[in-house]
Amino acid sequence: MPNHGGYAQLTAVAEARFEALCAIRGRLRRTHRQALDGTAHALREGSMDPAIPARHLLYLDLSAREPLAAIAVGDLDTATHVTWQLSGTGIRARNALWGSVREAGQLYLEQRTVGIEAPAVVAWLGYRSPNMASALINRSAHRGVQVLERDLEIFAALRHGKPHLALEAHSYAATLAAQVLDSRAGSSALVQALATIGSAGIPRQLSRDPGRLNLSADHIYEAVADGDRLAWWGRLLSGRKLIPGHAFSVAGRPDLGLLGVRGHNTSQMTPGNPGAPRGYRDPGTTSLRNLALITTGQKPLA
Repeated sequence: MPNHGGYAQLTAVAEARFEALCAIRGRLRRTHRQALDGTAHALREGSMDPAIPARHLLYLDLSAREPLAAIAVGDLDTATHVTWQLSGTGIRARNALWGSVREAGQLYLEQRTVGIEAPAVVAWLGYRSPNMASALINRSAHRGVQVLERDLEIFAALRHGKPHLALEAHSYAATLAAQVLDSRAGSSALVQALATIGSAGIPRQLSRDPGRLNLSADHIYEAVADGDRLAWWGRLLSGRKLIPGHAFSVAGRPDLGLLGVRGHNTSQMTPGNPGAPRGYRDPGTTSLRNLALITTGQKPLA
Protein backbone atom coordinates (compact mmCIF):
# COMPACT_ATOMS: atom_id res chain seq x y z
CA MET A 1 0.00 0.00 0.00
CA PRO A 2 1.41 3.44 -0.87
CA ASN A 3 2.07 5.88 1.95
CA HIS A 4 1.69 9.12 0.01
CA GLY A 5 -0.89 10.90 -2.11
CA GLY A 6 -3.76 10.46 0.29
CA TYR A 7 -6.48 7.86 0.51
CA ALA A 8 -7.95 8.98 -2.82
CA GLN A 9 -4.82 7.71 -4.56
CA LEU A 10 -4.66 4.57 -2.43
CA THR A 11 -8.27 3.77 -3.24
CA ALA A 12 -7.76 4.39 -6.95
CA VAL A 13 -4.89 1.90 -6.98
CA ALA A 14 -6.87 -0.66 -4.97
CA GLU A 15 -9.91 -0.38 -7.21
CA ALA A 16 -7.80 -0.71 -10.37
CA ARG A 17 -6.34 -3.92 -8.96
CA PHE A 18 -9.84 -5.06 -8.07
CA GLU A 19 -11.03 -4.55 -11.65
CA ALA A 20 -8.03 -6.53 -12.90
CA LEU A 21 -8.93 -9.37 -10.54
CA CYS A 22 -12.53 -9.31 -11.76
CA ALA A 23 -11.24 -9.88 -15.28
CA ILE A 24 -9.61 -13.15 -14.20
CA ARG A 25 -12.26 -14.21 -11.70
CA GLY A 26 -12.75 -17.64 -13.26
CA ARG A 27 -9.09 -18.53 -12.69
CA LEU A 28 -9.13 -17.72 -8.97
CA ARG A 29 -9.54 -20.21 -6.13
CA ARG A 30 -12.98 -20.45 -4.55
CA THR A 31 -12.19 -18.43 -1.39
CA HIS A 32 -10.76 -15.63 -3.53
CA ARG A 33 -13.83 -15.58 -5.77
CA GLN A 34 -16.02 -15.35 -2.67
CA ALA A 35 -14.07 -12.32 -1.40
CA LEU A 36 -14.10 -10.75 -4.86
CA ASP A 37 -17.88 -11.15 -5.12
CA GLY A 38 -18.36 -9.80 -1.58
CA THR A 39 -16.25 -6.77 -2.44
CA ALA A 40 -18.23 -6.11 -5.62
CA HIS A 41 -21.52 -6.35 -3.71
CA ALA A 42 -20.30 -4.05 -0.91
CA LEU A 43 -19.08 -1.40 -3.36
CA ARG A 44 -22.06 -1.57 -5.68
CA GLU A 45 -24.38 1.43 -5.63
CA GLY A 46 -27.80 0.45 -4.33
CA SER A 47 -26.59 -2.67 -2.51
CA MET A 48 -27.48 -1.28 0.92
CA ASP A 49 -29.34 1.58 2.64
CA PRO A 50 -29.17 4.53 0.21
CA ALA A 51 -28.36 6.84 3.12
CA ILE A 52 -24.99 5.09 3.45
CA PRO A 53 -22.50 6.97 1.25
CA ALA A 54 -20.21 5.49 -1.38
CA ARG A 55 -17.78 2.86 -0.16
CA HIS A 56 -14.05 2.92 -0.92
CA LEU A 57 -11.82 -0.14 -1.23
CA LEU A 58 -8.56 0.19 0.71
CA TYR A 59 -7.30 -3.25 -0.25
CA LEU A 60 -8.32 -6.75 -1.23
CA ASP A 61 -5.33 -8.98 -0.52
CA LEU A 62 -5.41 -12.36 -2.25
CA SER A 63 -1.75 -13.22 -1.68
CA ALA A 64 -2.61 -16.06 0.73
CA ARG A 65 -5.31 -18.73 0.81
CA GLU A 66 -7.40 -16.61 3.21
CA PRO A 67 -8.31 -13.26 1.57
CA LEU A 68 -8.02 -10.05 3.58
CA ALA A 69 -9.84 -6.78 2.97
CA ALA A 70 -10.60 -3.31 4.27
CA ILE A 71 -13.34 -1.00 2.97
CA ALA A 72 -14.09 2.53 4.16
CA VAL A 73 -17.45 4.24 4.47
CA GLY A 74 -16.94 8.00 4.23
CA ASP A 75 -13.96 10.07 3.08
CA LEU A 76 -10.80 9.13 4.98
CA ASP A 77 -8.96 12.14 3.55
CA THR A 78 -11.33 14.67 5.12
CA ALA A 79 -13.03 12.87 8.01
CA THR A 80 -12.76 14.51 11.43
CA HIS A 81 -13.54 11.26 13.27
CA VAL A 82 -12.39 7.85 12.04
CA THR A 83 -13.36 4.47 13.49
CA TRP A 84 -11.80 1.12 12.68
CA GLN A 85 -14.46 -1.53 13.17
CA LEU A 86 -12.96 -4.94 14.01
CA SER A 87 -14.87 -8.22 13.90
CA GLY A 88 -14.30 -11.51 15.63
CA THR A 89 -14.70 -15.26 15.36
CA GLY A 90 -15.59 -16.57 11.92
CA ILE A 91 -16.05 -13.14 10.30
CA ARG A 92 -13.82 -13.09 7.23
CA ALA A 93 -13.57 -11.32 3.89
CA ARG A 94 -14.77 -14.41 2.01
CA ASN A 95 -17.98 -14.87 3.98
CA ALA A 96 -19.04 -11.62 5.63
CA LEU A 97 -17.70 -8.64 3.69
CA TRP A 98 -20.97 -7.09 2.59
CA GLY A 99 -22.49 -7.45 6.06
CA SER A 100 -19.41 -5.98 7.72
CA VAL A 101 -19.43 -2.98 5.40
CA ARG A 102 -23.16 -2.48 6.01
CA GLU A 103 -22.47 -2.44 9.77
CA ALA A 104 -19.73 0.15 9.20
CA GLY A 105 -22.26 2.20 7.26
CA GLN A 106 -24.78 1.93 10.09
CA LEU A 107 -22.20 3.22 12.56
CA TYR A 108 -21.37 6.05 10.14
CA LEU A 109 -25.04 7.08 10.00
CA GLU A 110 -25.35 6.92 13.79
CA GLN A 111 -22.26 9.09 14.18
CA ARG A 112 -23.93 11.65 11.95
CA THR A 113 -27.01 11.40 14.18
CA VAL A 114 -24.96 12.30 17.28
CA GLY A 115 -23.61 15.43 15.63
CA ILE A 116 -20.50 14.45 13.66
CA GLU A 117 -20.63 16.02 10.21
CA ALA A 118 -17.69 14.18 8.62
CA PRO A 119 -17.10 10.71 10.07
CA ALA A 120 -15.57 7.69 8.37
CA VAL A 121 -15.70 4.04 9.41
CA VAL A 122 -13.40 1.29 8.15
CA ALA A 123 -14.77 -2.25 7.97
CA TRP A 124 -11.51 -4.05 8.71
CA LEU A 125 -11.25 -7.74 7.84
CA GLY A 126 -7.47 -7.71 7.65
CA TYR A 127 -6.76 -10.93 9.53
CA ARG A 128 -7.74 -14.58 9.45
CA SER A 129 -10.20 -14.57 12.31
CA PRO A 130 -10.33 -17.81 14.31
CA ASN A 131 -12.96 -20.51 14.35
CA MET A 132 -14.74 -21.39 17.58
CA ALA A 133 -11.98 -23.73 18.79
CA SER A 134 -8.96 -21.60 17.88
CA ALA A 135 -10.64 -18.53 19.41
CA LEU A 136 -9.55 -19.90 22.78
CA ILE A 137 -5.92 -19.03 22.00
CA ASN A 138 -4.37 -15.75 20.89
CA ARG A 139 -2.58 -16.91 17.72
CA SER A 140 -4.94 -15.28 15.23
CA ALA A 141 -4.71 -11.97 17.08
CA HIS A 142 -0.89 -12.17 17.19
CA ARG A 143 -0.87 -12.49 13.41
CA GLY A 144 -3.57 -9.92 12.80
CA VAL A 145 -1.99 -7.25 14.97
CA GLN A 146 0.90 -6.89 12.52
CA VAL A 147 -1.48 -6.00 9.70
CA LEU A 148 -3.57 -3.69 11.87
CA GLU A 149 -0.44 -1.89 13.09
CA ARG A 150 0.64 -1.42 9.47
CA ASP A 151 -2.75 -0.02 8.48
CA LEU A 152 -2.83 2.37 11.44
CA GLU A 153 0.70 3.55 10.61
CA ILE A 154 -0.41 4.26 7.04
CA PHE A 155 -3.39 6.16 8.41
CA ALA A 156 -1.11 8.28 10.62
CA ALA A 157 1.15 9.02 7.66
CA LEU A 158 -1.68 10.00 5.33
CA ARG A 159 -3.75 12.03 7.79
CA HIS A 160 -1.45 14.74 9.06
CA GLY A 161 -4.40 16.61 10.56
CA LYS A 162 -4.72 13.84 13.15
CA PRO A 163 -8.48 13.30 13.25
CA HIS A 164 -10.06 11.61 16.26
CA LEU A 165 -9.25 7.89 15.97
CA ALA A 166 -11.23 5.08 17.62
CA LEU A 167 -11.38 1.30 17.59
CA GLU A 168 -14.62 -0.65 17.93
CA ALA A 169 -14.14 -4.39 18.48
CA HIS A 170 -16.59 -7.28 18.74
CA SER A 171 -15.99 -10.67 20.35
CA TYR A 172 -12.48 -12.07 19.71
CA ALA A 173 -11.45 -8.78 18.11
CA ALA A 174 -11.19 -7.29 21.62
CA THR A 175 -8.06 -9.45 21.97
CA LEU A 176 -6.70 -7.97 18.74
CA ALA A 177 -7.53 -4.39 19.76
CA ALA A 178 -5.83 -4.76 23.14
CA GLN A 179 -2.69 -6.15 21.57
CA VAL A 180 -2.42 -3.36 19.02
CA LEU A 181 -2.51 -0.93 21.97
CA ASP A 182 0.18 -2.78 23.98
CA SER A 183 2.97 -0.26 24.56
CA ARG A 184 5.36 -3.01 25.69
CA ALA A 185 5.00 -4.61 22.27
CA GLY A 186 6.05 -1.33 20.66
CA SER A 187 2.61 0.07 19.91
CA SER A 188 2.60 3.68 18.73
CA ALA A 189 -1.04 3.80 17.63
CA LEU A 190 -2.58 7.15 18.58
CA VAL A 191 -6.02 5.74 19.37
CA GLN A 192 -8.27 8.02 21.41
CA ALA A 193 -11.14 5.67 22.24
CA LEU A 194 -11.84 1.94 22.40
CA ALA A 195 -15.24 0.28 22.65
CA THR A 196 -15.57 -3.50 22.94
CA ILE A 197 -18.87 -5.38 22.56
CA GLY A 198 -19.48 -9.01 23.43
CA SER A 199 -15.82 -9.31 24.36
CA ALA A 200 -14.24 -12.75 24.58
CA GLY A 201 -11.60 -11.12 26.77
CA ILE A 202 -8.10 -9.72 26.42
CA PRO A 203 -4.79 -11.46 27.23
CA ARG A 204 -4.21 -11.85 30.94
CA GLN A 205 -0.93 -9.93 30.93
CA LEU A 206 -2.86 -6.88 29.72
CA SER A 207 -5.87 -7.26 32.00
CA ARG A 208 -3.48 -7.55 34.96
CA ASP A 209 -1.48 -4.50 33.86
CA PRO A 210 -3.82 -2.17 31.94
CA GLY A 211 -1.20 0.57 32.16
CA ARG A 212 0.49 -1.16 29.24
CA LEU A 213 -2.31 -0.02 26.96
CA ASN A 214 -1.58 3.14 24.98
CA LEU A 215 -4.91 4.56 26.05
CA SER A 216 -6.25 5.99 29.29
CA ALA A 217 -8.88 3.88 31.08
CA ASP A 218 -11.13 6.96 30.88
CA HIS A 219 -11.49 6.27 27.14
CA ILE A 220 -11.99 2.49 27.29
CA TYR A 221 -15.53 1.13 27.30
CA GLU A 222 -17.03 -2.36 27.23
CA ALA A 223 -20.49 -3.87 27.02
CA VAL A 224 -21.78 -7.42 27.23
CA ALA A 225 -25.46 -7.93 26.48
CA ASP A 226 -27.89 -10.04 28.46
CA GLY A 227 -27.88 -13.56 27.10
CA ASP A 228 -24.42 -13.27 25.52
CA ARG A 229 -23.24 -16.70 26.57
CA LEU A 230 -20.66 -17.01 23.80
CA ALA A 231 -18.67 -14.09 25.19
CA TRP A 232 -18.90 -15.57 28.70
CA TRP A 233 -17.77 -19.02 27.55
CA GLY A 234 -14.98 -17.49 25.48
CA ARG A 235 -13.55 -15.73 28.52
CA LEU A 236 -14.01 -18.71 30.80
CA LEU A 237 -12.38 -21.30 28.54
CA SER A 238 -9.55 -19.05 27.30
CA GLY A 239 -8.70 -17.56 30.70
CA ARG A 240 -8.94 -14.07 29.23
CA LYS A 241 -10.60 -11.25 31.16
CA LEU A 242 -12.68 -8.20 30.29
CA ILE A 243 -10.68 -5.11 29.50
CA PRO A 244 -10.49 -2.70 32.46
CA GLY A 245 -12.69 0.23 31.53
CA HIS A 246 -16.17 1.69 31.83
CA ALA A 247 -19.22 -0.49 31.26
CA PHE A 248 -21.79 1.06 28.94
CA SER A 249 -25.43 0.20 28.50
CA VAL A 250 -26.94 -1.81 25.67
CA ALA A 251 -30.33 -2.12 27.39
CA GLY A 252 -33.43 -0.56 25.86
CA ARG A 253 -34.26 3.11 26.32
CA PRO A 254 -37.98 3.39 25.52
CA ASP A 255 -37.88 7.08 26.44
CA LEU A 256 -35.52 7.62 23.48
CA GLY A 257 -37.11 5.05 21.19
CA LEU A 258 -34.03 2.83 21.41
CA LEU A 259 -34.16 -0.96 21.64
CA GLY A 260 -32.09 -3.27 23.79
CA VAL A 261 -29.71 -6.00 22.65
CA ARG A 262 -29.66 -9.69 23.55
CA GLY A 263 -27.18 -12.41 22.66
CA HIS A 264 -23.80 -12.31 20.97
CA ASN A 265 -24.45 -11.33 17.35
CA THR A 266 -23.75 -7.91 15.90
CA SER A 267 -26.76 -8.04 13.60
CA GLN A 268 -30.05 -9.84 14.28
CA MET A 269 -32.65 -7.41 12.95
CA THR A 270 -35.13 -8.91 10.48
CA PRO A 271 -36.67 -6.33 8.11
CA GLY A 272 -40.41 -6.11 8.62
CA ASN A 273 -40.28 -7.81 12.01
CA PRO A 274 -40.22 -5.16 14.74
CA GLY A 275 -40.24 -7.84 17.44
CA ALA A 276 -37.07 -9.56 16.21
CA PRO A 277 -34.04 -9.58 18.54
CA ARG A 278 -31.42 -6.91 17.98
CA GLY A 279 -27.65 -7.21 17.76
CA TYR A 280 -24.89 -4.92 19.03
CA ARG A 281 -24.56 -3.01 15.73
CA ASP A 282 -28.20 -2.94 14.68
CA PRO A 283 -29.79 0.47 13.99
CA GLY A 284 -32.32 1.75 16.45
CA THR A 285 -30.52 0.25 19.46
CA THR A 286 -29.01 1.82 22.56
CA SER A 287 -25.90 -0.16 21.71
CA LEU A 288 -25.33 1.50 18.33
CA ARG A 289 -26.13 4.93 19.77
CA ASN A 290 -23.55 4.45 22.52
CA LEU A 291 -20.97 3.09 20.08
CA ALA A 292 -21.43 6.24 17.98
CA LEU A 293 -21.00 8.45 21.03
CA ILE A 294 -17.93 6.63 22.39
CA THR A 295 -16.12 6.39 19.06
CA THR A 296 -16.53 10.13 18.50
CA GLY A 297 -15.17 11.10 21.91
CA GLN A 298 -18.52 11.67 23.64
CA LYS A 299 -19.96 10.16 26.79
CA PRO A 300 -22.37 7.23 26.33
CA LEU A 301 -25.95 7.23 27.53
CA ALA A 302 -26.35 5.98 31.08
